[in-house]
Amino acid sequence: MDHSFYPWSPVVSRPVLRWPDGARVALAVIVNLEHWDWDVPKGTPVAVSPMGGPDPIWTGNAVQLPDIGGYGNHEYGNRVGIFRILEVLDRHGITPTLALDKAAADNYPFLVAEGQKRGAEFIAHGLSRRYLIHKGMSEDEERQYIRSSIDAVQAATGTRPAGWVGPDFQETMSTPDLLAAEGIRYVCDWGNDEQPYRMTPKTGQLLSVGVNGYLDDNFIHMRGRRTINEVSQLWRDWFDGLYADGATTGRMMVLHLHPWIMGQPWRIKYLDEVLAHISARQGVWKATCGQLADWFEAQEQQG
Repeated sequence: MDHSFYPWSPVVSRPVLRWPDGARVALAVIVNLEHWDWDVPKGTPVAVSPMGGPDPIWTGNAVQLPDIGGYGNHEYGNRVGIFRILEVLDRHGITPTLALDKAAADNYPFLVAEGQKRGAEFIAHGLSRRYLIHKGMSEDEERQYIRSSIDAVQAATGTRPAGWVGPDFQETMSTPDLLAAEGIRYVCDWGNDEQPYRMTPKTGQLLSVGVNGYLDDNFIHMRGRRTINEVSQLWRDWFDGLYADGATTGRMMVLHLHPWIMGQPWRIKYLDEVLAHISARQGVWKATCGQLADWFEAQEQQG
């Protein structure tokens, strides 16, 4: 352990975690509603590629060109792909957790309304997809970044978000403390566990409800270069492994989806198949990330 954000805790030494009705696995699905900037936002240290992380072509102080292709891909997700994903989630009785960045919150009231019709939970997701939290920010700059993100979601939805997932899961050494100080109750950036766990911010309280990289479609498709058949099989096998271990103590599976990826017509049927595979099992609790956090806290209080 080279930081103090949370205590190390081997899963085999924890109290048994019981989900509602004795479910073995808690399933949550995060869908990202985000904007891909045409130009690299001012203050970003390096360009961000559609695959996440530094762009391999334009780095450092090189002149940045407008990324029309990346813009179009992501805008496709907000115009077309999101509705395929929502239809599949509806079919399987899954209420989504919608990660809403400031640009999307300010400019896509139609998408916010679609989420509200379904009783979705909205969580904060930064300013935009290419404007990441980075270590070059001062603490005050990062605090304002986080506040602006949270305020935008509250203004768009009428509810202050309880959760956070950063663009590209990026954080600094200050992020957990700043999130907790702004009233965020849980964060999804830390993909290091199969159960929620309590973090140790300087003020306030913070839980991790983390997304493992292999459950993120951007990571596994675009960076991992896995075929859709491989992704479908991996997700089903991932669930099966959790389901087996969940007979002893509850596990969680947090799928993290991008409409410009999984909302494509040739990919969506595989998401449908994965969710059908999961839904065919007894003992699966389909929840929002906030419901997972609430239940975990209630279990803690019961001892």
